[in-house]
Amino acid sequence: MHQLLRRADDVFEASVDDVTLLLNAETGRYHSLNPVAARIWDLLAEPVDEEAIVAGLLAEFDVTPDDCRQAVSTFLTGLRERGLVTEA
Repeated sequence: MHQLLRRADDVFEASVDDVTLLLNAETGRYHSLNPVAARIWDLLAEPVDEEAIVAGLLAEFDVTPDDCRQAVSTFLTGLRERGLVTEA
């Protein structure tokens, strides 16, 4: 079974030029996302598993499946550690 993830409830976002800023209201910490990371954040608006995120990115970006899986896994781990995503 694939684990579904979604954005944490206490995270707010704002876009400035080509950067997306996140504020974790619980910790008071800001985080910035580049355009690819922001696209992953967009995909997390609804409950989604890691494979669906990878599939979406492979359809949009010129990247190898292995590189995409590794980058998505690393990014999602960072989001979990910072309390920005949660299990759906």
